Amino acid sequence: MSFFNYALKRIETATKTTVTCPQCGHNFYQPTTKVRQEQALLCPKCKTIFVISK
Repeated sequence: MSFFNYALKRIETATKTTVTCPQCGHNFYQPTTKVRQEQALLCPKCKTIFVISK
């Protein structure tokens, strides 16, 4: 793996947050900006819409 690919992978990991659906418990990644702005998130497994509040 080149240094450039390694750097891109690290940046991608740093800009995503693991989110857990309150309904079904499914873990998935969402952009950190969405979580910080308290935007509505959609679970890809059970289609529940929820907001993560601070």
